[in-house]
Amino acid sequence: MRVWRMQGWMLSIAMFLTLCLPGQSLAQTPLLLDGQQQAIELSSAVAYFRHSGEELSPQEALKRFQDPTHSATQLGERNFGLTRDTIWLHIPLRRLSDAGEPWYLEVGHASLDEVTLFQSVPGTTAWREEVSGDLLPFSSRSVAHLHHVFALAEHEAGDTSQDLLLRVRSEGTLTVPLTLWTQEALWQRDQHRYMLLGLYYGILLSLLIYNLFLYFALRDTLYITYSGYVFFLAIGQAGLSGVTGQFLFPNWGWLTHMTPTAGVSAAGIFGTLFVQRFLGSTPRRLHLGWLMPTLSVAYTLTLLTALFVSYNVAAIAVNLISLVFVVSAASMGIASLIRKEPGARFFVVAWLFFLLGVMVIALHNLGVLPSSFLIANAMMIGSAVEMLLLSLALADRIQNLQRQKQKAQAEAITNRQKLLENERIHKEELEQRVKKRTHDLEEANRLLHLSQKQLEHQATHDTLTGLKNRQYLHQRAQEALAYAERHQQHFALAVIDLDGFKPINDTHGHAAGDQMLAETAKRLCECVRTTDTVARIGGDEFVILYAPPLQPDDIPLLRDRVIACTTTPIEIDSDLSVALSLSVGVALYPSDGRTMDDLFTTADNAMYQHKLARKSQRR
Repeated sequence: MRVWRMQGWMLSIAMFLTLCLPGQSLAQTPLLLDGQQQAIELSSAVAYFRHSGEELSPQEALKRFQDPTHSATQLGERNFGLTRDTIWLHIPLRRLSDAGEPWYLEVGHASLDEVTLFQSVPGTTAWREEVSGDLLPFSSRSVAHLHHVFALAEHEAGDTSQDLLLRVRSEGTLTVPLTLWTQEALWQRDQHRYMLLGLYYGILLSLLIYNLFLYFALRDTLYITYSGYVFFLAIGQAGLSGVTGQFLFPNWGWLTHMTPTAGVSAAGIFGTLFVQRFLGSTPRRLHLGWLMPTLSVAYTLTLLTALFVSYNVAAIAVNLISLVFVVSAASMGIASLIRKEPGARFFVVAWLFFLLGVMVIALHNLGVLPSSFLIANAMMIGSAVEMLLLSLALADRIQNLQRQKQKAQAEAITNRQKLLENERIHKEELEQRVKKRTHDLEEANRLLHLSQKQLEHQATHDTLTGLKNRQYLHQRAQEALAYAERHQQHFALAVIDLDGFKPINDTHGHAAGDQMLAETAKRLCECVRTTDTVARIGGDEFVILYAPPLQPDDIPLLRDRVIACTTTPIEIDSDLSVALSLSVGVALYPSDGRTMDDLFTTADNAMYQHKLARKSQRR
């Protein structure tokens, strides 16, 4: 075990020195091309140096490789990370006359800004130059390929030595995986590559369409954010793999150049929104509710930086932010898994796969990890697995929501049945209470109405005789006055007083007097019209209001009728009979007065005159 650890430390130190210490000059052995080979991986046969000064010509660059005083390093690792330096690479070749079919040089990283191949022309000092890069239209490439592929010049002479120089620049990740292919071998390799790309984008397209259908069916924004995440991540991967330049924007080099960083940044915006929404309350419970919105803002600023400020700064930022994002999402997913949130198990596994892919590609882009097929495609592999698992997480979430919905529906049905039963019982009780209260209210209303009628009757009637009182008489008199004045008609007011009433009270008692007053009121009511009003306004004083229409000639007849109705004695007891005598005074509107006071005064005076006249007659 200790030996293994010692070997591991020694290997690590050796790798560190290889990557970090200044390069040493080396003598390169020309690479032999013959008819027996189909593909040659060039890491061990290529030397390179970095250059950041004035532009070098191919002759000057070749002198740098041949001059032992200058440093040139064996390529070994093909990844230079995020650098703005120009990388020069030298490939010395020796070609046999029977080398067979043509050879092609492939630079297997599509998102390089500028790749220039200089091929020396044997026997001369001239150089053949070809340029490729994602900033150029795809149609400008000499070989239509996802990657930057150059055809090596063919020579008919015998053994031929040739120098190849590559000048590479990029604001993004600068990695230079170099391979020499025969035409047949390159074609066979491309079949596998296109098959994998077709499978990858077929998976993403299926997931995109599926989740868009879910969004339109459920109207849940979670699915539209996931669809946006899938779409822009696919765009970013298309830029990295070269699909963008060949198929999407073949004539727009700037768009092809932008898609890797801009696509991943846009995917990060939707990804943070998706994680925040999917994990629900978990970020808030961890006091990290601010984290995903902050990362979303960081991704937005990175996207704007890539478009309008500096692509290189954005490329560095998007790798660092993606590391923080994926680690944070995985950590919160684990917390959600511990809390047994729906879909958390698939979510955690998905983000762990994606975390692995992002960490590998980010470390690769930063120059820590070397280039290889698995490393270069780590993001694609991790994202494909992640998106499949996230779809399972969404499906698990839907299933859990469906179970919760069914449970809630069952509980709702049970609660509704209980509620209906309680409502029925309550309704019956309420109906009984309402019926009882209605009966009580009706009885109370009846008594109130009766009491009100009694009060109204007491307010307008004399208690002893049942006749109208002074208040009611005044109201009826005002109505008669207004009517007579409006229609130019007559009405009369008669004041009646009992003669000799006080001696009857004193002699026979108040009960006899009351009986006499009640009988008098009865007789007065019998000798008037139904429209006339008989009222008692004092102890033995009565008033008759003769309502209009009335003629002046009717007055004597009305007065005589009143006097005649009282000629019959009133029997108080079986052994007591009292003669009734009345004094009557009548006033006529408008001849005797135009106000009620005037009419009362006139009628009262006439009554006293009648009383005095009757006394004189008796004497």
